Amino acid sequence: MGKIFTLKGRMGRKQYFLGVLGITVVTYALAFAIGFVSAMAGVGEEGASALGFIIGAAGCAAMACLVVRRLHDVGKPGWHYWLFFVPLYNIYLGLVLLSTKGASGANEYGPDPCAA
Repeated sequence: MGKIFTLKGRMGRKQYFLGVLGITVVTYALAFAIGFVSAMAGVGEEGASALGFIIGAAGCAAMACLVVRRLHDVGKPGWHYWLFFVPLYNIYLGLVLLSTKGASGANEYGPDPCAA
């Protein structure tokens, strides 16, 4: 999990699930904390919104990196990430990434992350 912002290589199902879960929990916890602290301190909504936007953008960037590496594991190019913006197909693609076993052995994106 140390190389969260890299697009190279592959990622297995378990590591992908735990990464998505971790990013989601951290992003929501930080957003909640910012909202709580800004409400208690009486800070305007603009400052809290700006910090929330920065945290959300960082979470989205990290999530995109995870998705690209998981796509590489199933033998798809990284540009398939943009298919997450297609309504209904994004649900299918998300389920595929969570449930499909990666290509066994090395592929053009790197060695098998499960073979060790």
